[in-house]
Amino acid sequence: MFLLQIPTPASGEIERWLISAAAVLSLAALWKKVFPPRRTDDQFVTKLELQQELASLRLEMHGHFLALTEKIDQLGATIHERLAKLESAVARLDERTKTH
Repeated sequence: MFLLQIPTPASGEIERWLISAAAVLSLAALWKKVFPPRRTDDQFVTKLELQQELASLRLEMHGHFLALTEKIDQLGATIHERLAKLESAVARLDERTKTH
């Protein structure tokens, strides 16, 4: 019954209201994105917690670095052994093919 008392809008009137509403909602969304709500102090870490986390991260990185260093040393030793074997094989081959 109440809806029948509302006058019919003129053509183009609805589009104008929709465009205005979309613009207002866009500005509200942009405002919310640019100016987020303030954080409380308990959401931040303390200086002591930060230093503890950095120290544990530093120890973990040091452990990984030592493991990589040992692995590289092992690979270097293996390469050295292979080159020594190859050198001795080439020397034996030279002795066999040497013309007297």
